[in-house]
Amino acid sequence: MMEKKSGWGGRRSGAGRPKGSVSPGGVRSQHQVRAFDDEWELIRRFADLVKQGKLEACKQFLEEAETADNKNTDEMQP
Repeated sequence: MMEKKSGWGGRRSGAGRPKGSVSPGGVRSQHQVRAFDDEWELIRRFADLVKQGKLEACKQFLEEAETADNKNTDEMQP
C-alpha cells in the first residue's frame, strides 16, 4: 500500500498504542446489565470496590448475603 505524501489522512508511523502494551493481568471483558437507576448505583459502587482491589472483601460479603438469603428461604418452606 502506498502512503500519501501530503500529510492528510492515512497511516502515520508511530501512531497508536504500542504493540504489546496490554497490562500484565490482561484486559477486562465488557458485560452488559440492565438495571433501574437505583439498582445501577449499587452495581456501580460494588464494581468500583472490586476494581480497587477489595476482591476478597466483596467475595466475603456475597457469601454472607447469599447464606442469609438461603436461611430465609429455608424458613419459609413447610
